[in-house]
Amino acid sequence: MKRSAPITLFALSLALAASSCASTDRPGSYATELARLEESCRARGGILTPADVGRPLGRPQTEYACRINDGGTRLRN
Repeated sequence: MKRSAPITLFALSLALAASSCASTDRPGSYATELARLEESCRARGGILTPADVGRPLGRPQTEYACRINDGGTRLRN
């Protein structure tokens, strides 16, 4: 009985690793949201940069900021 515990644990960890790799391209996933955020930022003429939030929160909206270098001005022409 003690011999089957490591095998069961290994099988469980392998199944968990496989399921996490398979779920990266689903709608609403981190990678999908990050790509959408980057595309939106580029469309506005910016570049996506990491924000200083300390630890990862799992939400690209809070972990990255769109930095627009050629921004407008408050002065009127």
